[in-house]
Amino acid sequence: MMYRPEGIVASLVTHFTDSGALDRRAIVATVDFLARQGTHAVCICGGTGEALALSDSEHAAAVEAAVEGAAGRCRVVAGALYVDPARIAIAGRAAARAGADAVMIIAPYFVRPSADDIFAHVARVADAVELPLILFNTPSRAGLDLDAALHVRIATRIPRVVGFKEASGNMAKFARIVRESPAECCVLQGLDDLVLPSLAVGGRGALITLGAIIPRVFVRLYDAVRGNDLTTARRLQLAALPIVDAVYQTPNPSGTKRLLDLLGRPGGPVRPPLRNTQPGGDEHLVNLLPMIRALEPSAVAAPAEGARR
Repeated sequence: MMYRPEGIVASLVTHFTDSGALDRRAIVATVDFLARQGTHAVCICGGTGEALALSDSEHAAAVEAAVEGAAGRCRVVAGALYVDPARIAIAGRAAARAGADAVMIIAPYFVRPSADDIFAHVARVADAVELPLILFNTPSRAGLDLDAALHVRIATRIPRVVGFKEASGNMAKFARIVRESPAECCVLQGLDDLVLPSLAVGGRGALITLGAIIPRVFVRLYDAVRGNDLTTARRLQLAALPIVDAVYQTPNPSGTKRLLDLLGRPGGPVRPPLRNTQPGGDEHLVNLLPMIRALEPSAVAAPAEGARR
């Protein structure tokens, strides 16, 4: 049966050692932790994962490590955020060999494609990749915004596309995609601060960075909506907002990795062109620690002074 993404999908950082090498052991440990928190799936080499800074072999190794860490307890989505269909196919085949459940792709950026160009690109990729596809709409990263009609056209006519990560922030468009797409299409929210309203209009989950920082908060939010407990869901979404604001004050994933370090969990350096968030420039993240400790104690593995300095 074809995998269809639902629930909370944690968008992972890609861990590197201090020397800059891929830190496979840290990826395994992170996914193991998230699986134990009840996360429904993880996305490796996605928008948070510095995917374009990875070689093909590093990409394959990162996916393999995520599958190992999941150990069948949660699903694994492998990002393939490239423009070249041939490179997407290489990443897709490697993901399938590793045991991933789906591949996330993005509309061709920089080249200013038309709607027909994007449709043809997705169809071409669907023919070349054997795993289910999730299409990522991210205007802030790609420089183009797929409208509701194109989402629905793709969902209706390309069966291998099983869902969307919709990160435009346009809730009216999100609702129209949910309403007009086939019932089996899974529309996921890509912005951490819009999870509750997206679920309320029929979204099937969220693929978000904070799902890897405070996973239990979002799993509980998802469960609360499914259980018609709007009071709990609202409380959790509102409680997460200051964390969302602080994490994205610095380019993602620099702030995310620094916060993970402060929490005593694997974080590590970023690769150029990004820069590491340095001690002394991380007060906005340090200030989050008491809040996270109170909101989700299991997210804190060690006192803040245990972070690398």
